[in-house]
Amino acid sequence: MDKMNALIVGGTSGLGLELGLLFAEEYRVFITGRHDPGKGGLSCTILDLSAERRELGSKLDALLASIPSIDLLVYAAGFSQQGLLESVDDAEIAAMTSVGLVAPSMLIQRILRKQNELPALIAVTSTSQWTPRPHEPIYTAVKAGLGMLGNSLSLDPKLGKVLVAAPAGMATPFWRKGGRDVTGMLDAPWVARQIIGQFHGDYRYRFVRILRDPRRVEVGETRRE
Repeated sequence: MDKMNALIVGGTSGLGLELGLLFAEEYRVFITGRHDPGKGGLSCTILDLSAERRELGSKLDALLASIPSIDLLVYAAGFSQQGLLESVDDAEIAAMTSVGLVAPSMLIQRILRKQNELPALIAVTSTSQWTPRPHEPIYTAVKAGLGMLGNSLSLDPKLGKVLVAAPAGMATPFWRKGGRDVTGMLDAPWVARQIIGQFHGDYRYRFVRILRDPRRVEVGETRRE
């Protein structure tokens, strides 16, 4: 029996890559990111989501033209950005909003236009979805927006089911730029297993928090209609 197709955006490192390796047991997995991790069984496309809107649209069109119809979209792209709002320049604001909210919106729009359905969506947000942080104003805003995008799309009959997964900080390359101490953070392979465990099941929408100290999964909401 042929495998279904999964596209993991932000799948070349960290949590996205761990999800790709696990989902490869069930799906043909296509991943995107800024570098090829060279993992067998994963088909990689280099994709920079921080591009200007018109260029971003062309890149997304080219991506979807190069792969089969998508049965599962996992949106796990993101990067760290620190600083009070007045210290963040316009280009940094544009890059964060593009990667965190504009790109997933434009990508899902194009998937629906191309195939008239999206059987499953996993949106990876963060505890920043509901936790205000003065030095991460744009990051927290886009994570909250991505969570609400997923929730709203679950009401669209063209989508099968939507999982919004919000993990606490993980020991991944995400923190490399800021030199953050990752001691005590969650283990990305463990988080990936929790997300896949929560993905399976009969529902339209599910929101889960993946927390630490102690590490645990809390189901915030499940809707079956």
